Amino acid sequence: MAFLFYVALLAALLALWRALWRPRKLTGLGRTPPLAIGHRGVRGPRPENTLAAVSYALDAGLDGAEVDVQRLADGALILFHDADTTGQPLLTLNLPELRALHPDVPELEELFDLMRGYPGTLLNIELKAQTWATNGLERAVAAQVLASGLEERSLISSFSPLSLLRLRLYAPSLRVGLLYAPGLPWWGRSGRLAAWLHVDALHPHESLVTPAFMAKAAAKNLMVNVWTVNDEKRITSLRGLGVTAIIGDNPVTFGRP
Repeated sequence: MAFLFYVALLAALLALWRALWRPRKLTGLGRTPPLAIGHRGVRGPRPENTLAAVSYALDAGLDGAEVDVQRLADGALILFHDADTTGQPLLTLNLPELRALHPDVPELEELFDLMRGYPGTLLNIELKAQTWATNGLERAVAAQVLASGLEERSLISSFSPLSLLRLRLYAPSLRVGLLYAPGLPWWGRSGRLAAWLHVDALHPHESLVTPAFMAKAAAKNLMVNVWTVNDEKRITSLRGLGVTAIIGDNPVTFGRP
Protein backbone atom coordinates (compact mmCIF):
# COMPACT_ATOMS: atom_id res chain seq x y z
CA MET A 1 0.00 0.00 0.00
CA ALA A 2 2.82 2.40 0.84
CA PHE A 3 4.34 1.83 -2.62
CA LEU A 4 1.04 2.66 -4.33
CA PHE A 5 0.71 5.79 -2.22
CA TYR A 6 4.13 7.07 -3.29
CA VAL A 7 3.43 6.24 -6.92
CA ALA A 8 0.17 8.20 -6.75
CA LEU A 9 1.92 11.10 -5.00
CA LEU A 10 4.63 11.20 -7.67
CA ALA A 11 2.00 11.14 -10.43
CA ALA A 12 0.13 14.00 -8.76
CA LEU A 13 3.30 16.08 -8.40
CA LEU A 14 4.21 15.50 -12.05
CA ALA A 15 0.72 16.49 -13.15
CA LEU A 16 0.95 19.65 -11.04
CA TRP A 17 4.38 20.46 -12.48
CA ARG A 18 3.02 20.16 -16.01
CA ALA A 19 -0.07 22.22 -15.16
CA LEU A 20 2.07 25.06 -13.80
CA TRP A 21 3.76 25.54 -17.18
CA ARG A 22 3.36 29.14 -18.38
CA PRO A 23 5.52 30.20 -21.36
CA ARG A 24 7.07 33.66 -21.06
CA LYS A 25 7.95 36.26 -23.67
CA LEU A 26 11.23 38.10 -24.13
CA THR A 27 10.73 41.63 -22.85
CA GLY A 28 13.99 43.12 -24.14
CA LEU A 29 13.27 42.92 -27.86
CA GLY A 30 12.78 46.09 -29.85
CA ARG A 31 11.60 44.36 -33.02
CA THR A 32 8.15 43.16 -34.07
CA PRO A 33 7.62 39.53 -35.15
CA PRO A 34 8.05 37.79 -37.43
CA LEU A 35 11.76 38.25 -36.79
CA ALA A 36 14.50 37.45 -39.30
CA ILE A 37 17.35 35.68 -37.51
CA GLY A 38 20.78 34.89 -38.91
CA HIS A 39 21.73 31.21 -38.68
CA ARG A 40 25.17 30.95 -37.02
CA GLY A 41 25.33 34.68 -37.71
CA VAL A 42 25.45 34.03 -41.43
CA ARG A 43 26.68 31.11 -43.49
CA GLY A 44 28.52 31.97 -46.67
CA PRO A 45 29.15 35.72 -46.72
CA ARG A 46 31.35 35.37 -43.59
CA PRO A 47 32.72 32.38 -41.63
CA GLU A 48 29.86 31.00 -39.52
CA ASN A 49 29.77 31.40 -35.73
CA THR A 50 32.22 34.30 -35.77
CA LEU A 51 31.87 37.90 -34.67
CA ALA A 52 32.20 38.88 -38.32
CA ALA A 53 29.22 36.66 -39.19
CA VAL A 54 27.04 38.12 -36.45
CA SER A 55 28.04 41.70 -37.33
CA TYR A 56 27.27 41.03 -41.00
CA ALA A 57 23.79 39.75 -40.14
CA LEU A 58 22.89 42.64 -37.85
CA ASP A 59 24.40 45.32 -40.08
CA ALA A 60 22.29 43.93 -42.93
CA GLY A 61 19.17 44.62 -40.86
CA LEU A 62 18.36 41.20 -39.42
CA ASP A 63 16.55 41.16 -36.09
CA GLY A 64 18.99 38.87 -34.29
CA ALA A 65 21.45 36.04 -34.53
CA GLU A 66 21.56 32.35 -33.65
CA VAL A 67 24.88 30.83 -32.58
CA ASP A 68 26.17 27.49 -31.30
CA VAL A 69 28.00 27.36 -27.97
CA GLN A 70 30.25 24.64 -26.58
CA ARG A 71 32.59 24.36 -23.56
CA LEU A 72 36.22 23.41 -24.03
CA ALA A 73 38.44 21.34 -21.74
CA ASP A 74 39.74 24.51 -20.03
CA GLY A 75 36.21 25.82 -19.41
CA ALA A 76 36.16 28.40 -22.21
CA LEU A 77 32.72 28.95 -23.77
CA ILE A 78 33.17 29.29 -27.51
CA LEU A 79 31.07 29.63 -30.67
CA PHE A 80 31.47 26.46 -32.74
CA HIS A 81 29.05 24.04 -34.38
CA ASP A 82 30.81 20.72 -34.94
CA ALA A 83 31.70 18.24 -32.22
CA ASP A 84 35.27 17.87 -33.51
CA THR A 85 37.82 19.53 -35.73
CA THR A 86 40.70 17.93 -37.64
CA GLY A 87 39.71 14.64 -36.01
CA GLN A 88 39.99 16.00 -32.46
CA PRO A 89 36.92 16.20 -30.16
CA LEU A 90 36.31 19.76 -29.07
CA LEU A 91 35.86 18.61 -25.46
CA THR A 92 39.55 17.62 -25.37
CA LEU A 93 40.91 20.98 -26.60
CA ASN A 94 41.66 24.19 -24.74
CA LEU A 95 41.15 27.67 -26.20
CA PRO A 96 44.73 28.29 -27.42
CA GLU A 97 44.74 24.89 -29.14
CA LEU A 98 41.44 25.57 -30.89
CA ARG A 99 42.50 29.05 -31.96
CA ALA A 100 45.70 27.63 -33.43
CA LEU A 101 43.36 25.75 -35.81
CA HIS A 102 40.60 28.38 -36.09
CA PRO A 103 41.96 31.84 -35.17
CA ASP A 104 38.60 33.61 -35.47
CA VAL A 105 36.70 31.43 -32.97
CA PRO A 106 35.16 33.85 -30.44
CA GLU A 107 34.33 33.35 -26.78
CA LEU A 108 30.75 33.88 -25.63
CA GLU A 109 31.67 36.99 -23.65
CA GLU A 110 33.04 38.58 -26.84
CA LEU A 111 29.67 37.99 -28.48
CA PHE A 112 27.91 39.75 -25.60
CA ASP A 113 30.19 42.75 -26.08
CA LEU A 114 29.19 42.84 -29.76
CA MET A 115 25.46 42.41 -29.12
CA ARG A 116 25.39 45.38 -26.74
CA GLY A 117 25.97 47.54 -29.80
CA TYR A 118 22.72 46.29 -31.35
CA PRO A 119 20.03 47.00 -28.73
CA GLY A 120 16.68 45.28 -29.07
CA THR A 121 17.97 42.39 -31.16
CA LEU A 122 17.49 38.73 -30.29
CA LEU A 123 20.37 36.47 -29.26
CA ASN A 124 19.57 32.77 -29.66
CA ILE A 125 22.23 30.58 -28.02
CA GLU A 126 22.06 26.91 -28.96
CA LEU A 127 23.68 24.60 -26.43
CA LYS A 128 25.64 21.95 -28.35
CA ALA A 129 25.38 18.98 -26.01
CA GLN A 130 27.47 16.23 -27.60
CA THR A 131 26.98 13.75 -24.72
CA TRP A 132 24.83 13.53 -21.59
CA ALA A 133 27.83 14.81 -19.62
CA THR A 134 28.42 18.36 -20.87
CA ASN A 135 31.36 19.53 -18.74
CA GLY A 136 29.22 22.12 -16.93
CA LEU A 137 28.08 23.79 -20.17
CA GLU A 138 24.61 24.73 -18.97
CA ARG A 139 25.69 26.21 -15.63
CA ALA A 140 28.50 28.21 -17.26
CA VAL A 141 26.26 29.60 -20.03
CA ALA A 142 23.56 30.52 -17.52
CA ALA A 143 26.06 32.40 -15.35
CA GLN A 144 27.46 34.36 -18.29
CA VAL A 145 24.04 35.28 -19.72
CA LEU A 146 22.84 36.50 -16.32
CA ALA A 147 26.03 38.54 -15.87
CA SER A 148 25.86 40.00 -19.39
CA GLY A 149 22.82 42.22 -18.90
CA LEU A 150 21.25 40.68 -22.02
CA GLU A 151 18.97 38.22 -20.22
CA GLU A 152 15.73 39.82 -21.44
CA ARG A 153 16.64 39.35 -25.09
CA SER A 154 18.48 36.03 -24.87
CA LEU A 155 16.88 32.70 -25.69
CA ILE A 156 18.69 29.43 -24.91
CA SER A 157 17.79 26.47 -27.12
CA SER A 158 18.88 22.85 -27.40
CA PHE A 159 17.96 19.49 -28.88
CA SER A 160 18.86 17.96 -25.50
CA PRO A 161 16.01 17.79 -22.98
CA LEU A 162 18.55 17.21 -20.22
CA SER A 163 20.46 20.38 -21.10
CA LEU A 164 17.25 22.43 -21.05
CA LEU A 165 16.23 20.91 -17.72
CA ARG A 166 19.62 21.68 -16.21
CA LEU A 167 19.45 25.25 -17.48
CA ARG A 168 15.95 25.77 -16.08
CA LEU A 169 17.16 24.53 -12.67
CA TYR A 170 20.30 26.70 -12.69
CA ALA A 171 18.59 29.87 -13.96
CA PRO A 172 14.77 29.74 -13.87
CA SER A 173 14.49 33.30 -15.21
CA LEU A 174 16.14 32.49 -18.55
CA ARG A 175 13.89 31.74 -21.54
CA VAL A 176 14.45 28.39 -23.21
CA GLY A 177 13.45 26.80 -26.52
CA LEU A 178 13.11 23.14 -27.50
CA LEU A 179 14.73 22.21 -30.81
CA TYR A 180 13.39 19.21 -32.71
CA ALA A 181 13.12 17.72 -36.18
CA PRO A 182 11.91 14.68 -38.12
CA GLY A 183 14.33 11.78 -38.11
CA LEU A 184 15.43 12.17 -34.50
CA PRO A 185 14.76 9.51 -31.82
CA TRP A 186 11.10 9.33 -30.76
CA TRP A 187 11.63 11.62 -27.77
CA GLY A 188 13.24 14.30 -29.94
CA ARG A 189 11.06 14.54 -33.02
CA SER A 190 8.07 16.43 -31.64
CA GLY A 191 7.31 19.13 -29.13
CA ARG A 192 5.64 16.81 -26.64
CA LEU A 193 8.38 17.43 -24.07
CA ALA A 194 7.70 21.18 -24.06
CA ALA A 195 5.28 21.19 -21.14
CA TRP A 196 7.41 18.87 -19.00
CA LEU A 197 10.48 21.05 -19.56
CA HIS A 198 8.55 24.32 -19.06
CA VAL A 199 9.97 25.82 -22.24
CA ASP A 200 9.05 29.25 -23.58
CA ALA A 201 9.52 28.54 -27.28
CA LEU A 202 9.34 25.74 -29.80
CA HIS A 203 12.10 25.52 -32.40
CA PRO A 204 10.81 23.07 -35.03
CA HIS A 205 12.31 22.26 -38.38
CA GLU A 206 10.40 24.29 -40.97
CA SER A 207 8.85 21.15 -42.50
CA LEU A 208 6.83 20.59 -39.31
CA VAL A 209 5.11 23.98 -39.30
CA THR A 210 1.49 23.91 -40.53
CA PRO A 211 -1.62 25.99 -39.76
CA ALA A 212 -2.75 23.30 -37.28
CA PHE A 213 0.64 23.37 -35.58
CA MET A 214 0.54 27.15 -35.25
CA ALA A 215 -2.97 27.06 -33.83
CA LYS A 216 -1.86 24.70 -31.06
CA ALA A 217 1.22 26.82 -30.29
CA ALA A 218 -0.85 30.01 -30.16
CA ALA A 219 -3.31 28.38 -27.76
CA LYS A 220 -0.39 27.71 -25.39
CA ASN A 221 1.10 31.21 -25.88
CA LEU A 222 4.36 29.73 -27.20
CA MET A 223 6.92 31.48 -29.34
CA VAL A 224 7.64 29.52 -32.54
CA ASN A 225 11.09 30.01 -34.05
CA VAL A 226 11.59 28.02 -37.26
CA TRP A 227 14.85 26.73 -38.79
CA THR A 228 16.58 26.71 -41.28
CA VAL A 229 14.71 28.50 -44.10
CA ASN A 230 16.47 29.71 -47.24
CA ASP A 231 13.56 29.76 -49.68
CA GLU A 232 11.84 33.12 -50.17
CA LYS A 233 8.42 31.58 -50.87
CA ARG A 234 8.59 29.48 -47.72
CA ILE A 235 9.62 32.54 -45.72
CA THR A 236 6.54 34.38 -47.00
CA SER A 237 4.36 31.38 -46.12
CA LEU A 238 5.76 31.12 -42.60
CA ARG A 239 5.27 34.83 -42.02
CA GLY A 240 1.65 34.39 -43.02
CA LEU A 241 1.27 31.56 -40.51
CA GLY A 242 2.35 33.88 -37.71
CA VAL A 243 5.67 32.39 -36.58
CA THR A 244 7.69 34.43 -34.11
CA ALA A 245 11.02 34.12 -35.91
CA ILE A 246 12.55 32.55 -39.01
CA ILE A 247 16.17 31.44 -38.92
CA GLY A 248 18.05 31.54 -42.24
CA ASP A 249 21.57 31.53 -43.59
CA ASN A 250 21.73 34.75 -45.61
CA PRO A 251 20.14 38.21 -45.17
CA VAL A 252 19.51 38.41 -48.93
CA THR A 253 16.88 35.65 -48.63
CA PHE A 254 14.96 37.84 -46.20
CA GLY A 255 15.04 40.73 -48.63
CA ARG A 256 17.83 42.52 -46.75
CA PRO A 257 20.94 43.84 -48.57
